[in-house]
Amino acid sequence: MKKCLGLLLIFVTTMGQAKQLALSFDDGVNPDLNSQAVQINQQILQQLKQHQLKSIIYPSVIKIGDYAGLQLVAEWGKQGHQIGNHSELHLNLNKDHISSQQYIAGIQRAEQVFRPLTGWTARYRFPFLKEGNTLEKRDRVAAYLKQHHYQSGAVSIDASDWFYNQKYIAYQKRGQTQYLEKLKQAYIAHLLDRAAYYDQLAIETLSYSPKHVLLLHVNAINAAFLNDVIQTFQAHDWQLIDSEQAYSDALYQKNAKILPAGESIIWSLAKQKGDVNLRYPAEDAPYEQENLKRFELP
Repeated sequence: MKKCLGLLLIFVTTMGQAKQLALSFDDGVNPDLNSQAVQINQQILQQLKQHQLKSIIYPSVIKIGDYAGLQLVAEWGKQGHQIGNHSELHLNLNKDHISSQQYIAGIQRAEQVFRPLTGWTARYRFPFLKEGNTLEKRDRVAAYLKQHHYQSGAVSIDASDWFYNQKYIAYQKRGQTQYLEKLKQAYIAHLLDRAAYYDQLAIETLSYSPKHVLLLHVNAINAAFLNDVIQTFQAHDWQLIDSEQAYSDALYQKNAKILPAGESIIWSLAKQKGDVNLRYPAEDAPYEQENLKRFELP
């Protein structure tokens, strides 16, 4: 009975409050490997500008290539967005063969590349959102980041835009453009579903709806559909905010002491609290097959 009253109180106090969401973008694009890299980068920046949103990009050195890719990252800073650190080699800290020493060296080398750019901010986002599969790795990397004054680059809403991007590219290559409109609808439905899931999980775990940070990537599907994504979220009572504003939420000062460490900060706090209904991996391709069927996509 007390639990029911508590949930009712949370529901009443959060009614009428606009849910808030910031966008963040991982990786960057490599013009040497992707002929559309410049176009993708420009289109995402143009759509953010259209909606007067300031975001943050977390580039990884291996994902952007050499000088030309770095110039695309630099453009984010020139347009008033922040530039964080997503490591040198995009390693998965939960893999047994990746040591904490090796991993920290990659953080250092990436900082040397990105620190000179306008917009640099000392925020670190773990590749794959994996923060260590052993106590030593989790705590040693966390201690390094704290010692070097890095702030959290966590996400509250994890999503699978990478999966939908693969479908987008495949349809384009095969000339199956008739599927792109349905794919857009499926993609947006996926993002709305993930946002609703993590917001509800936050209310159950934190007792409030925080300023959310959504994980996206610098990729073709977001270049094509970001405007539609933003407008649809707004139509569903989400207020889009700047990433720096979102990171002011106390949520991003929290750390969950779990192993393996990582995932959405809300997911990890829920796991620490003892939520037995969490799925793992938190976001992966098999979960999206039913959504594709809903929109009659091959």
